[in-house]
Amino acid sequence: MVIGLPSNGLSPAWERDFSAYPAAGVILFRRDFEDLEALRRLTARLRELARPRRIFIAVDEEGGFVSQLAGSLTVPPNAALLARGAKPGDIEWASRVTGERLRSLGIDWVFAPVADVHSERRNPVIGPRSFGVTPEEVSRALGEAVEGFAAAGVASCLKHFPGHGDTEVDSHLALPVCRADRATLERRELAPFRAQLIADSVMTAHVVYPALDPERPATMSRAIAHDLLRGELGFPGVSITDALEMKGASGALGLTEAARLALEAGCDLLLFAFHDEEVRRVRLELAKMLVDQRLERANFDAARERLAAFDRRRPEPDAMELSRPIESLTPPDFESRLEGIIERGIQIRGELPAAAGPLEVIEVASRVPLDPAAIDDLKRRCEARPTALVALAADAFLDEVPEAALRVSALDATPLTRRVVAKRLETLTRNAGAPR
Repeated sequence: MVIGLPSNGLSPAWERDFSAYPAAGVILFRRDFEDLEALRRLTARLRELARPRRIFIAVDEEGGFVSQLAGSLTVPPNAALLARGAKPGDIEWASRVTGERLRSLGIDWVFAPVADVHSERRNPVIGPRSFGVTPEEVSRALGEAVEGFAAAGVASCLKHFPGHGDTEVDSHLALPVCRADRATLERRELAPFRAQLIADSVMTAHVVYPALDPERPATMSRAIAHDLLRGELGFPGVSITDALEMKGASGALGLTEAARLALEAGCDLLLFAFHDEEVRRVRLELAKMLVDQRLERANFDAARERLAAFDRRRPEPDAMELSRPIESLTPPDFESRLEGIIERGIQIRGELPAAAGPLEVIEVASRVPLDPAAIDDLKRRCEARPTALVALAADAFLDEVPEAALRVSALDATPLTRRVVAKRLETLTRNAGAPR
């Protein structure tokens, strides 16, 4: 199991339980620490409690809006904008800096990069987290990302196997279905995973693929999590579920049954975003099933070998890494180089008429597709006065509002990206002679 922390922090009772029964790993979120020094103390405490067992400490650190370091450090933008503006080597560099930061904070496993192809523009959960809309774009960027994390000594994780890009439902909220046929899945969804079998781990998707298994989502499908991943692709690394609290996994089954099915499907590790009494009960119930031989021991034996190899390949951070000053975690040229990538990646359509009057700027940060009423409201506002419509996340709605004088696809809402957008708009208005 890889577990999150209790919502109220590390109590003495929780520490005693964790020390007696250490999980294989812990996932940390921004909610778990006040600042980076506190994060470093937290990772040290977790390792101390687990000794002599080695545990992995993981985070979701994709950059953009899926970042636990944002707010404490400047982070790279969402994958879509990063890939769109990157020159060769830029993605490897950004991933390496991210990985070095994580190791210096006591973290040795990053649940990134996203290997999904953004083939459905109205996808509410992947969107700008994907490196591109074609398997070629994603595979190329993915290679640099995996290389960068490896250079930093951080374990990488391709997600979400076998692909979450062609869905219109968020698996946090319900169970999506990807209706692509087998040939399409082979050509599109599976291509990035095939291209990066050297990655340390893979995270499964809570998505049903009727062409692969009409009954169960990938996380609980032996045909997908074992036969396809291990047999056909030959992936040798560790497999982990996406968080089992998500409605796409346990909504109709309950946590214990979802966990049992994932293990029987061939997943090596079960991911829980939190830790509470229910997760503790799941642990006890699964242990009893194993003792009673109601769970396949062969799966555990195979997983242990892969975890041992994982341990040897990615040793935990050493004292030198953990003593780096926090202020040294950002290279001197980090922001300026990211700014150049962002400037190249932003796309602006339209132009301002000369002396058009004051420009209204409307930022839209929603990842969820806008409903017709919201689109109509934007149309009215854009018709009323010259408007720059800025997409800070999903950008499909820009095609539906041609009334905007400027349509800006930024695909990212980090402070650095917003500053770059503001500068570009200021320059355009100045050149058009419009008041600022």
